[in-house]
Amino acid sequence: MNTRSFIARKLVYLVITLIAIIIFNFLLFRVMPGDPSKVLVPRTGDLDLINYIRDLYHLNDPLHVQLWYYFTDTLQGDLGMSSGVRPYADVADLMKPAAVNTVLLVGFGTALAIWLGVTLGRFAAWRRGKAADTLGMSFALTFYSMPTFLFALVMLMIFAGELGWFPIGGPYSDDYKTMSLLGKIADRGIHLVLPVVAFAIEVMADFALIMRNSLTDVLTEDYIVTARAKGLSNKRILHDHAMRNAMLPVVTVTAISIGWVLGGDIMVEIVFNYDGLGLMTWEAVNGRDFTLLQALFLIMAIAVLVANLFADLLYMYLDPRVHV
Repeated sequence: MNTRSFIARKLVYLVITLIAIIIFNFLLFRVMPGDPSKVLVPRTGDLDLINYIRDLYHLNDPLHVQLWYYFTDTLQGDLGMSSGVRPYADVADLMKPAAVNTVLLVGFGTALAIWLGVTLGRFAAWRRGKAADTLGMSFALTFYSMPTFLFALVMLMIFAGELGWFPIGGPYSDDYKTMSLLGKIADRGIHLVLPVVAFAIEVMADFALIMRNSLTDVLTEDYIVTARAKGLSNKRILHDHAMRNAMLPVVTVTAISIGWVLGGDIMVEIVFNYDGLGLMTWEAVNGRDFTLLQALFLIMAIAVLVANLFADLLYMYLDPRVHV
């Protein structure tokens, strides 16, 4: 199979999966108990207003008609109105600033976790069986097994509370809008330090363990023995021969992690009162905001789907055999 056929097949699979995700996302929130129209109307509200809202959102129509309206509205970017977090607010407009905050937090956190994890895993694998290997993996597993909220709370109490080095929470300061461009960047940066570190330490061990185990297996392959017999330096063996193949499993985990960038990290965002999609998801669950939850789930699913597509294309570059 040539490259074009491989890419075309993946794109067809992506479209089919996307349609299935939209249908499942629609049905999921239709089987849940509750009525969005009653959430929008106070408990003392009249039935006429409730019926008007149900007619407005086609809730009185048959299920297949509701699905058609939902499908066409979604393709046009109309995600509906919030019914709990901020009643009558447009969901798309509500999600945009939270999405920016989450992309900054989880994006930088994921990049830092990948770099730390791959570096630690490579360090441990090259010294497998030695004290450095044991210490490196123990370090990663210690923070991996620690509850996220506990580690985040400790960081918050020490560095923001006791020492006062960083802000106590939030994505930016109250006077953010009046700052200059450099001031805004600096303000965002200092508010990101603690949440990013808490998030990165949480997921770093995944990459460290996978990198260590994958590289350990690759270093026992015959072509690595041949490279040693040719007199190649350890640096060339590691970077030019071993790392390329060892990175394949890491690519999969990286794709999943990048896909979840728009999902946020609920625990980290709650602890640091960080106004992102993770905190918004928590608020939508508490407020029974089905419309907002539906949009959040859809965005998360699409992000993972697109990230997996890029992972497949990267596999094709790293190992051409995957599209044969």
